Amino acid sequence: MLTITRKAVSLLVVLAVMITGFSPQTAGANEMDADSASLAQTAAAPATIQNYPMPSIYTASSVFTLKADNETIPVIKYLDDYDYAQFSFSGTVRIEVTANAPITSYSISPQAKNIKGTVNGNKLTFSLSSSTYVIVKINDWKKKMVIAADPLETDIPPSTGAGIYNVTRSPYNADNTGARMASDAIQRAIDDAHQAGGGIVFVPAGVYKSGNLTLKSNVTFYLAGGAVIVGTGKGEDYAIDFRKDSRNADGTYFIRTAINSSNITIRGRGTIDGKGIAMRERKMPAPHKNEGLLNNLLVPIATTNFTFDGLILRDAGFWSFMVVRSDHVTIKNLKGFQDLYKIENDVIDINESQHVLVKHAIAISDDDTYSTKTWLQTGMSKGWPGALEHLEDVVFDDALAWTRCAAFKIGMGVAQPQIGVTIRNSYVFQSARALLIDHGYQYNTLPEEGYAQDITFENIDIERVGINQFGNYWLGVSTSTSGDVSNVILKNINVRETGSQKSRLAGNAAKGGMVNGVTFTDIYVGGKLATSLNDLNATANNNVNGIIFANSNANPPLFSDNFEDGNTTGWTSVTGGWNVPADGTNKVLSSGGQTTTSLITANSGGLWTDYTYEARMKMPITDANAGMVFRVKDANNYYMYRINSSNKKLELYKSVNGQLTAVTSTPFTAKEKQWYTVKAVIQGNKIACYVDGELKMEWTNPVTELTAGGIGFRTTSAGVHFDDALVLAPAPI
Repeated sequence: MLTITRKAVSLLVVLAVMITGFSPQTAGANEMDADSASLAQTAAAPATIQNYPMPSIYTASSVFTLKADNETIPVIKYLDDYDYAQFSFSGTVRIEVTANAPITSYSISPQAKNIKGTVNGNKLTFSLSSSTYVIVKINDWKKKMVIAADPLETDIPPSTGAGIYNVTRSPYNADNTGARMASDAIQRAIDDAHQAGGGIVFVPAGVYKSGNLTLKSNVTFYLAGGAVIVGTGKGEDYAIDFRKDSRNADGTYFIRTAINSSNITIRGRGTIDGKGIAMRERKMPAPHKNEGLLNNLLVPIATTNFTFDGLILRDAGFWSFMVVRSDHVTIKNLKGFQDLYKIENDVIDINESQHVLVKHAIAISDDDTYSTKTWLQTGMSKGWPGALEHLEDVVFDDALAWTRCAAFKIGMGVAQPQIGVTIRNSYVFQSARALLIDHGYQYNTLPEEGYAQDITFENIDIERVGINQFGNYWLGVSTSTSGDVSNVILKNINVRETGSQKSRLAGNAAKGGMVNGVTFTDIYVGGKLATSLNDLNATANNNVNGIIFANSNANPPLFSDNFEDGNTTGWTSVTGGWNVPADGTNKVLSSGGQTTTSLITANSGGLWTDYTYEARMKMPITDANAGMVFRVKDANNYYMYRINSSNKKLELYKSVNGQLTAVTSTPFTAKEKQWYTVKAVIQGNKIACYVDGELKMEWTNPVTELTAGGIGFRTTSAGVHFDDALVLAPAPI
C-alpha cells in the first residue's frame, strides 16, 4: 500500500555561490548541504512522501537502512556492489542513511551536485529538494547505496472505474503472490483495453510471475509502486525473438510493443525483474537447445508516441531497454539496475529510431549504460520489422551512469547515419570510457557507409575513469570504416579522471574514414582549463581535421589544484613535510607529521590583487588548526584565515615582516575529521571570510598593506588535510 506523509521542515538560509564554468566539488565528511538539489531556499515547502512496500520476493539490506524525514523507506538487498531504495517526494526532504558500522568517510554522487551531509556515528544525513538519483559510498566499502528519490506521482489512476482494467479483479483475477503465472490474465486486460479503443491497465502492488507480454495501441500500462512483474528464470517459458551469436544464445523480448502500434504508455513506480542472468546461465532442458536464453526487459519496437515513466528495470540477461525502429519516444525517471560483472547487459540502447528523449535516469551495468546504434538486417536484428532506418534527434538529459564499459556511446554500430545525438546535463560515476563515438561497424554491405554527425556532449561531470575494459580513457572519437564522424561539440565538461590511456581522436587511414570538426569549449581536466590536446590527455591522427578550442569569454580560474595528480607541482614548500596521500578515493594535500609551523605557497610574490580563494580543510583532532594564506608576498608577509578548533574560533591574521597579528575572530566549533569549505574574498583592504558558503566575518584593514600576492596553506598541527584549492577573479563583496 502506498503511504503519504507530510512534515514541516525548518531550514537555514543557504548562500548559493555560483562559479563561472562547470567546476563541481567532491562532497566530504560532515559538511552542511549546499546543493542546488538540496537546501537552497530560505523556507522550503513541507515534504510530501510517497512510500512503497517492498515486494515479498526481495529481502531487506543488511548493510543500510533509510529514512526520508521520519518515514522508513525499504532498502532492497541486491548485488555485492549495491543495494537500492526508491520513494517519491516533493518539497525538501531530510535523508538519513544508517550503516551497519561507524561512518569514517563518505561521498555522495553525482559529486557535481555538491550534496553534503552530516555524520553522527553510523548515520549520514543530507537533504534533497528535487528529484535526484544518488550513489552513496560509505568508508571504503565495495557495496554502495543507490537512492532513487523520484518526483512525486501526481497522476496515479484509480484502481477501479470506467476505463480501468485492474488485473487482479474479475474477469482477470491475476495471481499477485508469485505462486502462479499471471501473464495470461495481464495480457487479456491489455487486449480488452486495446479493443475498447484505449484504457488503463492497472497492476496493484504484488508479485506477478510472467511470460511474454505485448503492449498495444492506446493502452496505458500502470505498474504501481510495490508491484513487480518477474520472470520465471526458465528459458523454455518464453518465445524466441532473436539470436545473439556472440553469446551463443537465443533471446526473447520479455515485454514488447505490437508492431505498428501507437500511443502506448507504461508508467508507475513498480519493477520489471527479468531474472535474466539466472536464465542466460541456466541450460534449458530437452527438447530445447542446451543453452541459456537471453532477455530484453522492455522493447518498444516499430511504435510511435511511446512513453515510459518511473519504473525500475532490474536484472536483464541482455540489453535491458531496447528501442527499435520507433519514433517520438519519451523515457523519464528510468532506473536501470543491472549486474556489474556480466558483459553485454547494456541498460538502454536506442536503435534506428528518431525523436527520442531520455530524461532523468540512472543506469548501472557492466556493459554500456547509454548507447545509440544502427545495424544491418542481420544477426540479432534479422527479424526487426520494416526497412533499415537511420537514427536522428536522440537526447540523453540528466542521466547518471555507473558502468565498467562506456557510459555514453554513439555506436558501436553506425551502419546507417546517426544524426543529432545530444548528451547533456549528465554524470559519470564510474566508467572505463566515459564519452565515446565508436564508428565500429566493419561488416557493412550497404552501398554507402553510414556516418555520425552533429554529436554534442554538454554539461557533463566525469568522476571516475578507472577500469580498463576494452580501453581506459575518458574520450574517444573514431571511425574504423570509410564512414565519417563530423561536427562533434564538447562543451562545459569537468574531467576528474582521464584514465590510464590517452584519449584518442582517430580517422581510418586505410579505409578513408575521417573525423571532421571537433570543438572543445570550457573543458576542465583536473580543475585546469584545457587549451590543447595535451591538456586533454588526448592524441589525434592524420585523418582528423578541424580541431578547435573555443573557450568562453568568462575568465577561467587564476589557479586550481585538486591534487589528483599526486604531487605538489606548482607549490613551494616553505616549511614542513608536505605530501599528497590518499584520503579514501581522493588524493589530498597533507601537512605531514610535524607540529611546528608548516607553510606551503603558490604564486608567492605574484601580482594577484583582488580575488576569491576557496579550499577544503579537515583536521584529524579537535585540538588542531588549519589555515589558508593569501596575498602572499613571501614567507613573512601575508594574510591568514584559519579554523582554530583548540579555542573554538575562526581567526583572521596578518603577517607583516614576520610579525603575526590577530585582527579579528568569531566563535566557531569545528569537529574532527570533518571537511569544511573555507573561502576568503579579498577586495582592496576588505576581507570577507566564509565557511561552507556562510559569511562568518568581515574586516577592513585601515592600513594599505599586503596589496598583492599568491596563496597557500599554513598550520601548526600534524596530519591536517587540504584539498580543492581554487582562485577566482575578482568578485564583489
